[in-house]
Amino acid sequence: MTRIKAPGPRGGRSLVRNVVSWRKDPAGFLLAAAQDHGGVARLQLGPYLTHLVTDPAAVYRVVVENHRNYTRGRLYEQFKLVMGRGLLTSDGAYWRGHRRGVQPLFLSKAIGAIVPNVVEATNEMLDRWERSAADGEPVDLVAEMLRLTMVTLSRSLFGYDVDDTVPAVKQVVDAGLELMFMHGMISEKLPRWVPNARNRQIRDIQGFLTEFVATIRDNHSRTGQGPLVELMEAAVDPETGRRWTDQEIRDELITVYMAGHETTATAAAWTLHAIATHSWIDEELTGEAQRVLAGRDPVHADADQLTFAGMVVQEALRMYPPIWIYPRDAVDDDELNGYHIPAGSSVVLSPLVSQRNPELFPNPHVFDPHRFAGDAVKRLPRLSYYPFGGGPRMCVGNLMALLELKLVISMITQRFRLEPVSGAQVPYGHSIISLRPEGELRVRLRPRTRELAAAGGRS
Repeated sequence: MTRIKAPGPRGGRSLVRNVVSWRKDPAGFLLAAAQDHGGVARLQLGPYLTHLVTDPAAVYRVVVENHRNYTRGRLYEQFKLVMGRGLLTSDGAYWRGHRRGVQPLFLSKAIGAIVPNVVEATNEMLDRWERSAADGEPVDLVAEMLRLTMVTLSRSLFGYDVDDTVPAVKQVVDAGLELMFMHGMISEKLPRWVPNARNRQIRDIQGFLTEFVATIRDNHSRTGQGPLVELMEAAVDPETGRRWTDQEIRDELITVYMAGHETTATAAAWTLHAIATHSWIDEELTGEAQRVLAGRDPVHADADQLTFAGMVVQEALRMYPPIWIYPRDAVDDDELNGYHIPAGSSVVLSPLVSQRNPELFPNPHVFDPHRFAGDAVKRLPRLSYYPFGGGPRMCVGNLMALLELKLVISMITQRFRLEPVSGAQVPYGHSIISLRPEGELRVRLRPRTRELAAAGGRS
C-alpha cells in the first residue's frame, strides 16, 4: 500500500484556521476544502486527522467496497447520549440484526400504508393555514413541517397521536439535537456524574424520552395499534433467538422518531422554500397537481404520476440534503484514489459537497428540477448523488420519506401559493446533525383562486 498523503492545507496556522472555520461554518468550510483540494482532502481538525471524501469512486469505496472497515466513529458517541444504541449509532452484527428487524415496514410494498395518515395530517395543517391566510399571518415552514412529520410518523408507525403534545416533544427533540452537536466546551468533557447543568439536561431529556416510549408501548398493548411497535415487540436476535430487551426497543423507537421526522421535515421545509422562491416551479407543480389530482386528496397510486413533484424533491435533496455529512472512522489502513487513509483516522462523506460538484452537476447552485428528468441521475458515476447515504447503511426510511414529500408538496400547491417573507438566499444553520436553515423560513399564504379550486378542491 502506498503512503501518499492527500492534498490539504499545511502548516501550524492552517490547523488553527481549520478548527475555527469548522466551528464557525461547517458546511462552508467543507465546500471550500473540496474546491481547493479535490475529492479526497486531508484536514487536521485539532487532534483528529480527517479526510473529506467526495469523489464518487472514493465514496463508493467507503460505503460499499470496504464498508466494514469504516465504523460510525467518535462523533456518533455523542448521539448515544440521546438515542442510545440504535440503528444510527451501532455497527456490526448488532446493527445488522436490528436493521433486519425493522426492514419489512419500510419496503416499497409496505409504505403505502402511511398515505391516509399523511393526507389526514396535511389537510389538518392546511385547514389551519386557511385561518392564518385569512388573518394575514405568515407561517414558519420549519416549525410547520416539524409538526406535520411528527404527527404523521407517530400515527403511521407508532399508532399514537402526538398532536396535543407536539410543543413539549419538539422542545425536547430540539434540545437533544443541540446536545449531540459538539461545541468544544469544557463541560462536554466532564464525566457524566458531575452535577453540572449539561449533565442534568441530559438526564432530563433521557427521562422524558423514556417516558414517551413507555406511553407509546402502553398504547400499543391496549389498542394493538402501531406497526413499528409491533415489529419491535416481536423482534428477536437472528443468531441467538433472544427477544429484544426493553432498552433495545426504547433506543430504536427513539432513533426512528428523532431521525425520521427531523430529516423529512428539514427536506420538506427546504423544498417548499425553493417552490416559494421560483414561481415557474410553483406553476408547473400546480398544473401537475390539477392534472393528476383534480382537486381531490391523493391516494398511493397517484404517486407515480406526480413526476415533476418527484423531480422537485430530488433537486431539493441535492442542494439541501438533510443529513449532509456522514462521519466514519477507519479500522485498518486503506487507500482512497491512491491516497493513504491511516487506521484510526476519520473520513467525512458529504452529500452536500458531492452534489454541488460542477463537473457532475452544471450550475450546481441553481435550483433546477429538470436535471432529474428521465434517467439522468443513472448516467452519473455511482454515488455522485446520495442524499440518503449509500451501500448497506442507506437510510432505511428513504422510500417512505420520498413518498411523503411528494404527496405533501402536491397537496400544498393545490391549495396555496407560497410567497417568501425573506429573500431567496437563506444560510444553513450551525449544525452537523441536520441541515436546517438558519432561523425561520417564513412564507405568506395565498389561497388558490376559486376558479382553480372549481375542479373539485377546496378554495
